[in-house]
Amino acid sequence: MNAWLFFGIIIFLVVTLFIFGKRPMYEVMFVAFILLCLITGNITEVGEYWMRASKSYLPFTLTGFVVFAVVFEKTGIINDLINIIAALVGRFHGGAGYVALLATAAMGSFCGTGPGTAVATGTVTIPAMKKTGYPPELAAVVSAAGSTLGPVIPPTAAIPVMFEMLNHVLPGQYSGSQFWMFAWPICLWLVLQRIVTLFFIVRKMDIQPVPKEDRMTVREALKQGWVSLLLPVALFLPFMLGMLFESTFITARLGTVAASHFSAFTLCVVPSFATLFAFILYKVKGNEVDAKVIFEFVGDAITAVAPVVVITFSGYAINELFADIGVTDALVGSFTSMHLPKLAVVILGPLFFTIMGMFIETSTLYLLFGPVFIPLAISVGVNPMVAAMSVNVMTNAMGQLTPPFALCLLVSMSIAEADFKKTSYLAIPWCVAQFIVIVMYLLEWLPMFGMAV
Repeated sequence: MNAWLFFGIIIFLVVTLFIFGKRPMYEVMFVAFILLCLITGNITEVGEYWMRASKSYLPFTLTGFVVFAVVFEKTGIINDLINIIAALVGRFHGGAGYVALLATAAMGSFCGTGPGTAVATGTVTIPAMKKTGYPPELAAVVSAAGSTLGPVIPPTAAIPVMFEMLNHVLPGQYSGSQFWMFAWPICLWLVLQRIVTLFFIVRKMDIQPVPKEDRMTVREALKQGWVSLLLPVALFLPFMLGMLFESTFITARLGTVAASHFSAFTLCVVPSFATLFAFILYKVKGNEVDAKVIFEFVGDAITAVAPVVVITFSGYAINELFADIGVTDALVGSFTSMHLPKLAVVILGPLFFTIMGMFIETSTLYLLFGPVFIPLAISVGVNPMVAAMSVNVMTNAMGQLTPPFALCLLVSMSIAEADFKKTSYLAIPWCVAQFIVIVMYLLEWLPMFGMAV
């Protein structure tokens, strides 16, 4: 069966079951996976695909952060942080959104995964935005926009991968330091695009400042909740230490192989420590913490965790199925055999990555298609470093933000309790603006702030 037909089948299944059947997304993804296994004759391999999916750290990271999010809310610590944010930026039109956008992007640069960042930071930023006048749907989109941007900002782990791909095509032509520094101007253009987009949406939706009587002074908010600020520090610190010492101190003691998995290990462990830390802060604030309270809080998280786990595992399992039957390889082959001109490559390339990013986990996506896109783009005259960096942008920053099936957007919607249809419509301007920026710098229409491109 033609590879594009398989791709069309999954789109048809998801659209039919979700939009017309009105089934929840976790159920849709699971049913789509089972039906694909039946159609392809691989129904006996269902267990094998799920086992392969379980080898990725991301499903466990998401599970841990969702549990943390529920505990974070129930302990009331989140209210202290919301009050501080509202006191600082509540006087400005849409102020909490700008803080959320930049803070989430910064966290994502250490976290390295869009959905993981959305869960880790969205538990604070989304409620803060809602309290300062943001509709749940806009709060979800802002969270997703910042989360998908984080993994393209240094020191994200994807940048060395992109450099290796480029070095394979043009051995020794560029240094790692050159490539690392070159990432910054592209990131700054993307940050600017998000800030400008948010500015116009805030104005259009007329999001007002928080009334003075509904927010504390900065002094009052800090006096009441300063101890709760330790929790974001506890979340941020392991990622920063990993970035600073992974290639030196950690590698020297664990070895190169073990150190290469340190970031993934950190993502899996941090939610557990953050949850424990939340309970400690809850106790410090004078509340009773015993086995009954812990079981009650964590037990309530099961309902929230289950949909995220099913969506994530089903997505990974579909990816394993597609790899098994050669759909991914066939799509790559058909894309490279078209012999497209430069304008077509810089338009169709981002569009292709965007669509595929709805279904394929980002690291898998850039590992599969990056080695194809980079030489293809270079062959039509795209600057080599721009071509390599764009693979990271098109997978992490674009694919997981584009509705209707973007995982980052779904995670943020879940936290915000936002309407799917309204959130999807609100996400479209962000995706269109980002698409335009990507095409413009691929065509070298945007200056790279003095860097030679």
